[in-house]
Amino acid sequence: MRKIKVMNMIWSMGDGGAQQVVLNYLRDFQNDPDIDFWLYVYTSPTNSKYDCEILKEKYNVVYLNNPKTKIQIPYIKRYFQTPISQKSWENAIHDFNPDIVHVHISGLLANTMPGILKENVPIRFDTLHSNPYRYKGKLKKTIVKAFLDYNVIPICLTEEQVSQAKDWYGITQYEVLHNGVDIENIKRNIVSKNVARKKFEIDENAYVIAGVGRLNPIKRFDWLISIFKKVKVKIPNAKLVIAGDGPERKKLLQIAQNLNLNQDVQFLGNIDNIIDLYCAADVLAITSYTEASPLVAIEAQTCGLRCVISEGVPSESIITPNTQKLWADATEDDWCEALLNKKYFGKPMAQKEDYEVHNMSRKLKQIYLKYYARG
Repeated sequence: MRKIKVMNMIWSMGDGGAQQVVLNYLRDFQNDPDIDFWLYVYTSPTNSKYDCEILKEKYNVVYLNNPKTKIQIPYIKRYFQTPISQKSWENAIHDFNPDIVHVHISGLLANTMPGILKENVPIRFDTLHSNPYRYKGKLKKTIVKAFLDYNVIPICLTEEQVSQAKDWYGITQYEVLHNGVDIENIKRNIVSKNVARKKFEIDENAYVIAGVGRLNPIKRFDWLISIFKKVKVKIPNAKLVIAGDGPERKKLLQIAQNLNLNQDVQFLGNIDNIIDLYCAADVLAITSYTEASPLVAIEAQTCGLRCVISEGVPSESIITPNTQKLWADATEDDWCEALLNKKYFGKPMAQKEDYEVHNMSRKLKQIYLKYYARG
């Protein structure tokens, strides 16, 4: 019996949560006896750690190398770019001839759906790696049509996201699959606080708040820096250490400077071993407007790090009793108090095992096999 051909699709493999999830699948499905698992990436390889691993390990990945329109006139070239992107995906689908397509990041459906329909791929999935409410207007209509009219099965990351997708997209069929985290690997790499702090040249007596993620507006790192200003009043030796990179880097550096915090806010950029930062910190702050299912929350809690998360983070991300979720209109003072509250004790909403990476890969395989068996 031949293997089931699964074609995963993503825009790029730059640093990000969706990319980490896809890379986990590539690792686990590499030698699967039943699934011929491939990933197609629209862009060329980047310098991200994910692309570097892909090239080193020779995973089943095809880069489309970012076909672009030759039109260079601003505000016009995007109208020419869409047909080129759609045709590129259509050709890739035709050449691979998959039994199953699996789109990662719902916005990509606008580019991939024409080819999926033309090539009549029988089984179709889309993982909702971001909050459904972020998609509006024409793009929302495209996603709704894919789910309701073209039999694309949404894979939701949490039960909370299921409710959001039902409300926003009107979905009636779906699967739930958490983002996987390599818990055993995290445990193997845990080091003492002193050892971790030496790696980042952080004073052993400092009170360290960590922020982790792409530096874009949705993460609200500007808000975190403002909160940190209040923390400094209460704890003069406090430090804010932010790992990640993105379009807001210069803006955030300027905010820190304007608040006279440039000596106390450290920007690490993208780092290879995020576990070291979790081990060095006293608390992790996730101030995002919305998060679908942040891997950093699960990773940090697995390391034993206390976390304070925003209303936009799903409650299912709480897997230890010392992780506190704040309300939507929490003030800077509320955040300051929570970040300093070492005695908080709440109720976990899930367990580490619910996010174990190999369990999630096995569950994804079961989903593939279930729909394939239906024909």
